[in-house]
Amino acid sequence: MAVFALLACAMTKTVPKESHAMNIIPRPVSIESLDGQFVFKAMTSISFSGEIQNTQFFKEFLGTLIPDITEGNTGTADINIELSPEKDIPSEGYEMQVSSKGITISAISEPGIFYAIQSLRQMLPSSIEGQAVSLKGQHLKAVLIKDQPRFKWRGMHLDVSRHFFPAEFIKRYIDMIALHKMNIFHWHLSDDNGWRLEIKQYPKLTEICAWRVDREHEDWRKWSPIQEGEASTYGGFYTQEEVREIVDYAAQRQITIIPEIEMPGHSSEIFAAYPELSCTGEVFPVRPGSYWPNENIFCAGNDSVFVFLENIIDEVSELFPAEYIHIGGDEAKKTHWKTCPKCQKRLTSEGLADEHELQSWFIQKMEKYILAKGKRIIGWDEILEGGLAPEATVMSWRGEAGGISAAKAGHDVVMTPTSHVYFDYYQGDPKTEPQAIGGYLPLKKVYSYEPIPFELDKSEHKYVLGAQANLWTEFVKTTDHAEYMVLPRMSALAEVLWSTRENRDWDNFQKRLQTLIPRFDALDWNYSHGSFLLEILPGLQHDESIEVEINSEQSDRDIRFTLDGTDPTSNSDIYTEKLILKQDSKVRAAIFGDQQQLGRVIQRDFAFHKALQAETSYALKYHKSYQGGGKSGLVDGILGSDNFKDGTWQGFEGNDLELTIDLGELRMVFKTEMNFLQSSDAWIFMPEYLEVSLSRNGEEWQVIGSSMSEVSERAEGTTIQRLTVDFTPTETRYIKVLAKNRGICPEWHAGAGEKSWIFCDEVIVR
Repeated sequence: MAVFALLACAMTKTVPKESHAMNIIPRPVSIESLDGQFVFKAMTSISFSGEIQNTQFFKEFLGTLIPDITEGNTGTADINIELSPEKDIPSEGYEMQVSSKGITISAISEPGIFYAIQSLRQMLPSSIEGQAVSLKGQHLKAVLIKDQPRFKWRGMHLDVSRHFFPAEFIKRYIDMIALHKMNIFHWHLSDDNGWRLEIKQYPKLTEICAWRVDREHEDWRKWSPIQEGEASTYGGFYTQEEVREIVDYAAQRQITIIPEIEMPGHSSEIFAAYPELSCTGEVFPVRPGSYWPNENIFCAGNDSVFVFLENIIDEVSELFPAEYIHIGGDEAKKTHWKTCPKCQKRLTSEGLADEHELQSWFIQKMEKYILAKGKRIIGWDEILEGGLAPEATVMSWRGEAGGISAAKAGHDVVMTPTSHVYFDYYQGDPKTEPQAIGGYLPLKKVYSYEPIPFELDKSEHKYVLGAQANLWTEFVKTTDHAEYMVLPRMSALAEVLWSTRENRDWDNFQKRLQTLIPRFDALDWNYSHGSFLLEILPGLQHDESIEVEINSEQSDRDIRFTLDGTDPTSNSDIYTEKLILKQDSKVRAAIFGDQQQLGRVIQRDFAFHKALQAETSYALKYHKSYQGGGKSGLVDGILGSDNFKDGTWQGFEGNDLELTIDLGELRMVFKTEMNFLQSSDAWIFMPEYLEVSLSRNGEEWQVIGSSMSEVSERAEGTTIQRLTVDFTPTETRYIKVLAKNRGICPEWHAGAGEKSWIFCDEVIVR
């Protein structure tokens, strides 16, 4: 038995009497309500029993939650914590019983004890966080909690290459992971924009490769050229002493740190100091912004590369006790391998068919060395190309296809698809959100994720270890911004990975989240108000009306709306049932509580016109990734936002949009309008022109007019322009619109010579 005493702080506050027993996130497997309650005394006694190795940490951690603690005897203390290997409890699970006599926590492993303490923490008022408070008189409802995680891999990732975050923030990030009972921290320590780990054998990695010229005042994708003699002053790195301290800090909180050392691609920062390891031998300064395509990669034919990487792995293995080392393996453009004599010689000598097999050979060679160090490799799903290394675990990010393929081949998989767990995506309207890389991933979509794909049969489910969310930081420059991007989406993912599928309920989660948010405030963690997000969802469309539904993530709050484009106020109409729109409308809506606006205003515009729900046919179909509502998407009355991934825009890559609309009968028309979007950073440009033709019979056509955009192809950011073709009122049945694609990106563009896109959202016929 281990007992201890902690002195109560001389100055304490009394907290309100409340109980949060039913508001734990992630939701426990079962909570049975019992009669009675436990009431805290002036001094709370606590005891430990069993072979607990982490006792001192548990003492200190509990001491920060309950400062008025004294020692007690096992079985008679107010709080009894027991490690009982003989009990029928899963390895990471726990049981906690609260009664009028006290609180008993039982587990067969120390992770179980820690997770039980996190539940107890959430059952106490948020005011305990970060300050000494008296719990005298505070009560907890009597309950019996039985709990265990669904998945063994419950992860969060953080990229520190694009922007370096100090060691103290890394600990803070680990604290966020710990509160949510997650157990993996994937630490992305190297990439083209900076090397972040001290390696004793290669000091130039931190002297040179950890620093870049400062371009923070410029757009990440459009950084200006590095000038001769310009000093590299932006960056940083973690010393090995700091890493050991952080690894220990995480381990005490039952979190394993997985280091990522990129190979063979995303490694150009190394060539700033060690150019001989590339195919060209050129010195490349560390990139201060976007670098694509990723062509400067390790030379697969150079034996010195493997000596270098093996020496790094030696030091990484000593610093990180984790089972895995992440080796990246993604987005390696093999341009130089195709012309490099050393790489081609290697390809021939090893009997490899192509450069994809050469990458597989590279990964398998490193896997053998890493296995010899007592570790295993994990990599992004590109490591499947050319053949998967025998013991490799796949992290599936380009959707779930890679993970499905690996699981069917008997390999372990961690699911991390962009669609549901890329936390560098916007979580609300880009007009009101901090800058993000793009995409759209609201809280509700994170919560909807199911890590086990339906394509896997039951015998293959065991290969899905779990999932993790990734925070890439190209557009995340500060620690506050990083916190904002992960909270509360981390809360949603934590429940996906811990709670049973049957035990997850969105409305219930939302209510519990409202008791967790004040804890974020007490801890001074920055977070998004994404839980106050609305969705405007078009429903049935008719010739003369569109049904519109407004969904809220807050089921017990008022939604107020307007239809004229003005922002709603506390006096605006309350949404109670589907809206029936019968004219052009600009819907604006927000959540209100106690006459105050909660969260941001959302908007969606609708257009009524004579081609609404008409039959359409395409000469060349839209791209499968940007279908914008499919065949009727350009005549559904729904206008797009300035986020081209919002699902309303149709995209055409390299080819023209040529669409024929059948009005069903002869009708008098006098104007055609179309919205086009330009975002040159995404290779999307305005069409060269819009041409409109009319036909009474669908065979004989007359070009009735055309329109050209006035938007400069070099315009920054996102621009939406409506191109209009006016003409004399004409009776017609068929309308053909031709939007001419420029075909390829201009010479000045980063994608010069590659296919360009056009994006449109509606053909409006007046």
